[in-house]
Amino acid sequence: MKKLQVFDPPMCCTSGVCGTNVDTKLVGFLNDVEWLKKQGIEVERHGLAFEPAAFAKNDVVKKALETEGNDCLPLILVNNEIVYKGSYPQRKELAEICGIEWKQEYSSQEAVSVGAGASNGGCGPDCDCHQTDVSNKSKKVIFVAVLVIIVAILVFKAFCKAEAAEVKITKAKNTIHLVKASTQILGNYIDSTSQINFAALKQDAAFIYIPAKNNMNINAKTKTAALAAQKALSAKNIKVGLYTLKPTSTDYASVSSQATPPAILVVYKDGSRKFVAGEINETMLLQAYVAASMAGGCGSDCPCH
Repeated sequence: MKKLQVFDPPMCCTSGVCGTNVDTKLVGFLNDVEWLKKQGIEVERHGLAFEPAAFAKNDVVKKALETEGNDCLPLILVNNEIVYKGSYPQRKELAEICGIEWKQEYSSQEAVSVGAGASNGGCGPDCDCHQTDVSNKSKKVIFVAVLVIIVAILVFKAFCKAEAAEVKITKAKNTIHLVKASTQILGNYIDSTSQINFAALKQDAAFIYIPAKNNMNINAKTKTAALAAQKALSAKNIKVGLYTLKPTSTDYASVSSQATPPAILVVYKDGSRKFVAGEINETMLLQAYVAASMAGGCGSDCPCH
């Protein structure tokens, strides 16, 4: 019985059929070796990377390596004689070398099947290709994990921005609501000094609120003081009208220059005027009314009587 020996060049495993980029020629040769075994041929296979001692012990192989180097590999020996070198023979050539009748029955699909499932020539758990596969899988897992984290961060940031925007909108709405709620004036608007005089003539006197240029609102204390003074004068049958001068009026600059706004201009019916500014209270307004009325000559209805 013939004995066939295969001396392979350095490979990642004993058959070279491993990893992600498998050489189809190695797959085919592995299948051919299995076929030879089924035909009763004894087959030995040695890899230089795994069994260097087998190369050193065989004088024929040793001489070939010394003469030609690794370029002579793979070496195919039959009964310890070199019959093929430098590449792997096809099944037909192996059949001729071993003196076996050969029929065309070999297919690449069979080669792939045997190459993937053969136990003798397949790589083992210590093969580098497994480390590569594990490494590739680890890289994929890490990549997916990083991608998930990035997406989560982006979603979280988008959520935070949405919440911040909602808070801003809510604050803006609340601010608008507060402004509307606190936008208070004293009585009705007037636009000019002529209207001021007319307002006083229609009644016994008028309280004209002079707002700050950038703030139309009258504070609660000032408004309360004006209403209280109006009520006190009304008890004496003195009618007092309440008004607010618009900051956009043509006469605002000349009127506001006479007292620092916010202030209240007290106008008596004859046109006499007194300004009250600062911490305005009821007493200050009544005193201003008395002063304005005395400037024009107060009547029997004046509170001073």
